[in-house]
Amino acid sequence: MPSLNVAHVILWLTMIFSPCFSVTIDREGLPDTGLSTASWVSGTLPPLNSMWELNDFQIAAKNTLAARWYGTTASLDQVTYQANMNIWTKIRLNGYTFRDVSDVNLHTTILGYNFTVPFFIAPAAYAGHTSNSAELSLARAAGKIGALYVPSIDSTKTIEEIAEAGLANQVMFHQEYVWSNRTLLRDDLRRIEDAGYKAIFLTVDNTGVNGIRIQAMRETGSLDSDSGHDASFSAAALSDIQKLTSLPIVPKGIKTAADAKTCLDLGFKAIYVSNHGGRVLDNAPTAVEVLLDIHRQYPEVFEKMEVYADGGVRNANHIITLLALGARAVGLGRSPMYANIYGEDGVNRMFTLLRAELESSLKLLGEANIHQLRGDTSYVNTKQVELEYFGRD
Repeated sequence: MPSLNVAHVILWLTMIFSPCFSVTIDREGLPDTGLSTASWVSGTLPPLNSMWELNDFQIAAKNTLAARWYGTTASLDQVTYQANMNIWTKIRLNGYTFRDVSDVNLHTTILGYNFTVPFFIAPAAYAGHTSNSAELSLARAAGKIGALYVPSIDSTKTIEEIAEAGLANQVMFHQEYVWSNRTLLRDDLRRIEDAGYKAIFLTVDNTGVNGIRIQAMRETGSLDSDSGHDASFSAAALSDIQKLTSLPIVPKGIKTAADAKTCLDLGFKAIYVSNHGGRVLDNAPTAVEVLLDIHRQYPEVFEKMEVYADGGVRNANHIITLLALGARAVGLGRSPMYANIYGEDGVNRMFTLLRAELESSLKLLGEANIHQLRGDTSYVNTKQVELEYFGRD
């Protein structure tokens, strides 16, 4: 009998047992666009070249990361998280023909700073759970494409390390919480400013506590809702925080039209409509619903302030919807973190895919310039959302 070398044995065993090791992953209702996981190995990165949309990265992350760090945890019954993901099925885009779309423009400004795309990496904590490069790969990838990156104050890397990872002349903002410890708050704001960040996204939607995230509690085995955030936070306190830094502050976590108007009255230059990815107040409205409500009650908000939005954004048409409803820029939270399991290469690919989607969808929509798209609700049909959210007039 001829001798078998190790390679032959491994090949033989693989052919026999590979069907037993094929991976079946709960896609959590994500659209099935043909991604095959049959050859995947649980706990191992799938090939990067098999990623063709943002949802692919989520499925790959679920296959690769420990459940504790996978990141889909949301509060209570996850109604808001699911609403973020599903609101898009209730919206129709009006695509106009007979338009010259030969010259696509994706460039925009955010607080006066120039960026090449109208989407950005939103704050998300502890990127080190997804890759060793942590936030550094997110910063570099954003810099290479010319997108905004806004690291979380709860990052694996320090404020200074992330700033140093950026490219020459790269503009980054930074996120901050309203800490009850005012010494910590002042120190964070000073470090952010000294490191060269240009603005602060101040998260205002988890005053006093975090949301009750049951999935996360099952993993940690503890009930931990004490966030160290100030439970006495008020509109007056928000104005006082602006006095602690020369950087513009953008209140992040606006969930009602009334709060948007309050920020306008207080003189803020911008607001960030967000429900924290469904991780704080469950049953809160989606960004689409909040933007529609602002249009109804306080349309002057869009004329006098910049508005940013996020929540469940997974493809270009979601970005188009939010832009048409008045957002100047759209945040991506979980998707960059999922792409970061591949490090900088993964985030680069995510950006490349999303930019290609956006260019294609804009052409098919009949509007090549996002500046003309922004705030033009003729491009979106939201009647079903309005009927369900506002009821019949």
